[in-house]
Amino acid sequence: MDGNIATFSEFARMLGVKPSAVTALKKADRLVLTADGKHLLVAESQQRMRDTSDPSKAGVVERHAATRTARQGEGEDAAQDDDGEPVDDAGDAATGEVGRYQSSRARREHYLALSAQRDYELEIGKLMVAADVVAAVSSTLTVLRTTLERLPDVLGPQLAAENDEGRVRAVLVDAIEHALEDTARQFATLAKREDA
Repeated sequence: MDGNIATFSEFARMLGVKPSAVTALKKADRLVLTADGKHLLVAESQQRMRDTSDPSKAGVVERHAATRTARQGEGEDAAQDDDGEPVDDAGDAATGEVGRYQSSRARREHYLALSAQRDYELEIGKLMVAADVVAAVSSTLTVLRTTLERLPDVLGPQLAAENDEGRVRAVLVDAIEHALEDTARQFATLAKREDA
């Protein structure tokens, strides 16, 4: 295999970390993978890790590297996990912190973009403030309900004297149509007010 291509566990050994740390780097999109996604490009991945590292964690990374070097210099046997892989809790913690930082930053950017989109759509009149819409709809429906509830009192005497069923129907249709037109006019006024 090409010297620049490695498996995930090989790359973990190169870095002196657990394979789970490499998995976290992959999930954080901090590795450069081969076309099939089964291996990674070592030099490119190391460069991407440097490019995407959190500058505020540089001191932590240096301390962990110094600790690893000191352990190796003292001849300490590196601890191993159940799979016989070297364990570097400090490096793993640093990688986890960087992964969490990258994830939090991406989430923050996503919500900032959504907020900017909402503000823009409010400004151009594509969206309306929910509380304003609820208040306007409630007010309009209250007026409609009051108008409909008054119809028997207003139309009752007029219709009682009417013998022609067609005329009764026409009077009712006119009254209902008038109430619906008022409602539509109030909704149109709300839309114009939001556009202004």
